[in-house]
Amino acid sequence: MAKAELNFMEFIQSFRRGELLEMGDKHLNELMDAINETGGNGSITITLPFKVNKAGQIECTPDIAVKKPRRPMGTGIYYATDDGRLSRRDPRQEDWVDDLDDRRMRDRD
Repeated sequence: MAKAELNFMEFIQSFRRGELLEMGDKHLNELMDAINETGGNGSITITLPFKVNKAGQIECTPDIAVKKPRRPMGTGIYYATDDGRLSRRDPRQEDWVDDLDDRRMRDRD
């Protein structure tokens, strides 16, 4: 006769025919990918809440929370125009004309 008691690992492996273990593996892989991509830190938290139902059975509804590192978006630089719009160009700065090509052409002649 097989033993009826489960140790922690057996509980994790057998929960809903391996669903908890598969979900944990999936989240672990996603976390490792994010850490490799960003160089940041992360964590996985598994919560196993147990409660006794009205029939005297013990119920467990696990929750797996993953905190993945994110790559910072970075800063964008913009300028406000006189009418309050955004621009990538500084409206106070004049256009710079590169006359080097014109001088080269004149020097060839």
